[in-house]
Amino acid sequence: MAIGRVFAGFLALVLAGQCLGRVDADFEAAAALQELHAAQVAYTIAMKQVQIAQLNLEQANAHAIAVGAIPNPAQVFAAVLAVSQPEDIPASDAISPPPPEVIKKKEKGPSFWIGWKRSVRFGFNTSSGNTENTNLNFQFHTKRKSKKYLTKLGSEYRFATRNGVDSQNRLDIDFRHEWLAPEGHKIGWWTTASFEADEFQDWDYRASAHAGISYQFIKNDKTSFKGRTGFGGSQTFGGSIDDFRPEALVTGLDLRHRFNEIMNIEGGSEYFVDVSEVARDRFNNHLKWNILLDKESNMNLQFKLTHKYDSEPGGIKDNNDIYFDITVGWQF
Repeated sequence: MAIGRVFAGFLALVLAGQCLGRVDADFEAAAALQELHAAQVAYTIAMKQVQIAQLNLEQANAHAIAVGAIPNPAQVFAAVLAVSQPEDIPASDAISPPPPEVIKKKEKGPSFWIGWKRSVRFGFNTSSGNTENTNLNFQFHTKRKSKKYLTKLGSEYRFATRNGVDSQNRLDIDFRHEWLAPEGHKIGWWTTASFEADEFQDWDYRASAHAGISYQFIKNDKTSFKGRTGFGGSQTFGGSIDDFRPEALVTGLDLRHRFNEIMNIEGGSEYFVDVSEVARDRFNNHLKWNILLDKESNMNLQFKLTHKYDSEPGGIKDNNDIYFDITVGWQF
């Protein structure tokens, strides 16, 4: 029993020693953390005192320079450079840094939706007596021109009655986009698309599209004369004619001449030949005379002559269609 008590007492002393050692270590760690925190606070205070000292020194230097107690360092530096500068080279050139490299940004053209000019035209006449006639003409045109492109879209609707019976009911829609010839050149490119609806033809609808090359014969402040040639085709729908014609634009001519600020003329001619049957051909011709009536409102008067020829119109239809229109229009 005595040996057991001695062993238990020895074990208790060992455990007590370990506990006391741990307590001492904890006290030492806490003391070390306190000393580290105190050092950090002292460092922060010292840095603030250094900043205050620098600020006081700058203010003292500025005051001394203002009252003339000490010279301005910038003036001293400039004087030294002026003395050491060669006489044949200006000092400003010697001390100025080289100009930064100019970075050229790619020029962007105007947005496709900006720069459009639009116009509407309206013509109406009627007569009564032995013969009653009514004629209606409505047009809408829009155009956009830039240094590289020319885009046009035009539509025209004609309606007429004779003695109360419809004698004309026609819709024309024409689209053209041109890649203009660069400055100093004459060759450009173009593409067109058109749609026709006519109640009094042997077909109900006709759609056509063509593309090709253009050549600018004349271009100055008053006159523009251009020739075109290309290839495409037309397709008719309805009626007794419902077929496709592969067509070559043998000759296309576009003329515009401005007499003065009030008056100008426009003309165009297109000659198409069916490449599968050369005997089948057709002409589209027009001539416009525009007169400005009021500059402030862009009100103008137009006389227009249109001629369309088709070698095979179908049925007993006439080969030629001729229209003469007088319309009043506004551009906006």
